[in-house]
Order: sequence, then structure tokens, then C-alpha cells
Amino acid sequence: MKPAKILGLLVFFLVAMTASSARAHGTDAVTVTVTAINHRTGTLPHISKGDVVVRQDGDVRPVLGWEPSTGSRGGVDFAVLIDDSLDQPVALQWKELSSFIRELPADSRVAIAYSDHGSATMAQPFTADRERALKALRLPLGKIEGSSSIYLALADLMNHWPAGRNRRVVLLISDGIDIFYGIRESNPGLNINLQRAIDAAQKKGAVVDSIFASGASAYSRNIYLIANGQSCLARLALETGGTDYQVGNQTPVNFSPFLQKILGSLGRQFLLTFRAKLGSKPNFSRLQLTVEQSGIELLGPSRVYVPAAH
Repeated sequence: MKPAKILGLLVFFLVAMTASSARAHGTDAVTVTVTAINHRTGTLPHISKGDVVVRQDGDVRPVLGWEPSTGSRGGVDFAVLIDDSLDQPVALQWKELSSFIRELPADSRVAIAYSDHGSATMAQPFTADRERALKALRLPLGKIEGSSSIYLALADLMNHWPAGRNRRVVLLISDGIDIFYGIRESNPGLNINLQRAIDAAQKKGAVVDSIFASGASAYSRNIYLIANGQSCLARLALETGGTDYQVGNQTPVNFSPFLQKILGSLGRQFLLTFRAKLGSKPNFSRLQLTVEQSGIELLGPSRVYVPAAH
């Protein structure tokens, strides 16, 4: 074969490979964090890219990537958001929380934040220094203001999340009660601030896990508000691909079992990339994830934010 022809073929293959890479990582490639659970044995079988089925608004979409969150992709940006209206004895759990933070994957960054009148006040911005982060843990203030909203604080945390390639995970410790717009509007189906928090988390691709703890105000004894708060926390976790942890209507006596489950879930997460169908403007699309293996469930966001077609 003539040298000129060989060179032409090499150029052709390089161009084809570049075009393929551009398509795989173009604006229509959307990545979400997914947690795999084996409800039968607890041990995950091998899951390949071909085993995963992605539906966007009911339509099957091509799966471009399925990477386990290990090795170079094992890092996580983990934010602890503490409701400052909680009853102060919850701080007895900070010892278990500290042990959990020390056990996070090696390439992780940790932030500690407190809700403050609908904002997330960073007691410690994201840092790789675990001990430095732990120094930011303190007693919650133990009071509630009429202008407070834990879900606005969560949305604020999402909107100011720094850039990076790590997974994004939040641990929210709260009673979930939000009466910013009134008692009736504290219901999870009517709570505007809850929807704002879910929107913000889904846009950022963040998983939100929550642990219910009792508030310090008189509202903490109102069964109706407690039920609404717990339902809001459950909806928040469900729609962001996280898990909600509750024991009755009181602060759990020990956070450790929940924290160990969260730690285990971090080791069963995957970065799923699929080719999204783009519309004329950015918008949310419904997302459904299934896998071929029996007994395996994939936890992911209920919706994904898709950019506009260019």
C-alpha cells in the first residue's frame, strides 16, 4: 500500500474517533449518580453498561457510560447541612458523625453548613482536611424563626456548590418542618420551598440523604407537622436518588446504623452517562432507570435537567 494511501486512512480513522468522542461527550451527554441495591443478598453482581436501561420521558435512550465510583472516580464532595432549629441534644450524635466523616473515601471533600433564615451558612467550606471540617460541628441554635426554611437553605447550598468532578452528596439533618408559607403549605405536595430544593439538587446532580431529628420549637410536638416534615424529607430523598432515615417521631438514639448505610451506599454508586433527547430550551425530563439483573434496584433522580439543543 502506498504511503499516501496509508496516511489518508490514518487521518480518516483519527477524524472518525474524534467525532465519536465528541458525540459521546457533547452537550447531549448527561451524567447522573446512581446507587445500586441488591434486595436479595446485599452483594452486587457485575453490572455492565449493556445491562442498564435508561428512559427519558418514557423513551429508551443510549447508555454512553457506566463507571463505578472507585479509583480515580471515587471522590465525593460531601456536605452536611444541619437544621439550626433542632433540639440541642442532637449534638450527642456528633461523635458518630465525626467517625463517619473520617471514613469517607480518600479523595473526598467535606463541608459543614447550618441553615440560617433560608440560607446555608458555611461553618466550613469544602475541604480535604477532615479534622478541620469536624471543628465546625457545634450545637444547633435550637430556635425557629417565621422566615426560616430548611429547604430554601438546601437550595441555597446547591446554588453555591463549587465546581468539580467529584460526586455530590448531601446529608440533611432536620425535622423537615417548613411553615414558611403556612401550616397547610407544609404538606409535601404543596411545599413550594421543597420543590425548589428538589429542582436545585437535580440540576446539580446531587444525591440528598436525610436523617430525621426533633426540632426545639413547640412545632416539634405537633403530630400533623411532624408527619408533614417527615413526608417532605422522604420525598426529597426519593426524588434525588437518596435515602431517608427515620425512627418514629423522635431523634434516633444512635445515628451510627444510618451513617454506616450511607457509607455503604457511597461504595455502590455509579456514574451513568446517557445520550439525552434535547428540546428547544433547557428543561427537566422524567428519568427511569432499570437493570436486567433480577432483584437489583437502581436509585437515581426522578428527573434530570437537560440542556437546550443548539
